[in-house]
Amino acid sequence: MKHTFFSNSVSLPVSVLSLSLLIGCTEVVIPEPTPQADKGALVLVGGALAGSNAEVYQRFIELAGGELQARIAVIPAASGQPVKYFRQFQQDMQRYGLDEDQMTLFPVAVNDDKSTKDVDESQWRRGATDPKLAEQLSQFTAVWFLGGDQLNITATLAPEGQNSVLLDAIWALYQRGGVVGGTSAGAAMMSEVMIAAGDSWGALTEGTTDTYNGMQDQENGPLLLAKGLGFFPHAIVDQHFDRKARFGRLIVATELNKATFPLGFGIDENTALVYTAFNNSAEVIGAGAVTAIDVTHARRVDNPHGYHIENVRVSVMQGNDHYHFDTEQFVANPLKSATVGHEYLDLAKPVASGVFSRNSRLKDLLTFDLVDNKGTNEVISYLHQGEGRGFTLRFSQDEYTTGYWQYLDGLLDSGSAFGVKLDIVPTSFSITPLTPTATADTSTDSIVDDPRPQ
Repeated sequence: MKHTFFSNSVSLPVSVLSLSLLIGCTEVVIPEPTPQADKGALVLVGGALAGSNAEVYQRFIELAGGELQARIAVIPAASGQPVKYFRQFQQDMQRYGLDEDQMTLFPVAVNDDKSTKDVDESQWRRGATDPKLAEQLSQFTAVWFLGGDQLNITATLAPEGQNSVLLDAIWALYQRGGVVGGTSAGAAMMSEVMIAAGDSWGALTEGTTDTYNGMQDQENGPLLLAKGLGFFPHAIVDQHFDRKARFGRLIVATELNKATFPLGFGIDENTALVYTAFNNSAEVIGAGAVTAIDVTHARRVDNPHGYHIENVRVSVMQGNDHYHFDTEQFVANPLKSATVGHEYLDLAKPVASGVFSRNSRLKDLLTFDLVDNKGTNEVISYLHQGEGRGFTLRFSQDEYTTGYWQYLDGLLDSGSAFGVKLDIVPTSFSITPLTPTATADTSTDSIVDDPRPQ
């Protein structure tokens, strides 16, 4: 393998596979991994992966061949600072037993990294079309995609919708038993239909768009769909799911693609969905949850007042829960206990709207307030911007709904909710602040002297 090293303000060396413009290389002989048909794996991280998340890093290393055999090609195409965030990944991996030279930065990027003085990484735009670079990938066991803008990944790896030679080499690595992983944008691009921009409010109120004005469009506005790389064959993927409340846009995306991809997986930050091809199943590991959206039996209602859909099925997986694609079944971690029929709570009307709610996150609302609560079979939340049009979100439990719970890490709750029914109904809101009146004022400023004799 050929390497070149360059120095800058940070002392940690960076290994970069050579393009024709890179010189000063030394030869390293590495045995090619033995092909294993249908043994590939995917590690899809929802973004914001903490360096302390041992479970995710160690699983990726294990799938890559273990501490001694793992050789990881890092593709920074999505990143605004390719070298900086490669270094961060390299340092994190070293915490879990790898040597720094087991990770190599592949020169595929569209942005110059301001942390490097001597290299313009924006010149790496056509790196994925270099046959020599693609050939080197046969010596690796894993590929990792950094986060950033997923449209930059598809533009460089599949320009004009056509596979580059490097993308073909990544597919070959996966099919011979390697692992392909990525965080944030590196997870979003894994599905055939890729969510590129928009938020839940924009998707529900404005629908879709064909325009893209940069990263800010990922934070709000209508839904933008594009063609992904298709490594994850079963569903549409979304990321930063919990913090950015993206389940509305994932519902719209899956409903629009109901004929081919009625299933969507929204991955929380610092959490991974691990897919293994040999058994065609996925497992949730890490700090958060993965929310599955299933619109197979959902019904769009023709409503002139806005987006209206009924019988969406929502499932929350976390703590080593699995989904088996062959049988279409959710399977809870066997250490968890069923909650339906053994509920802990008995609350008739749990508050489920706004930051003052006990369980403001979707996964907690469904696992605590609904499936582990015998006081109600329904939890209602609202999405609105004050006056005018918004939505009622009606989550309900029926004969198809199951729940599970257990402490899996000290006293940290790990709940599961499978098959919750969701109806989204357009709703008109009128907000009227109630201000104090003169006759109702009881402040000290309004107290008058008592006219009675003392």
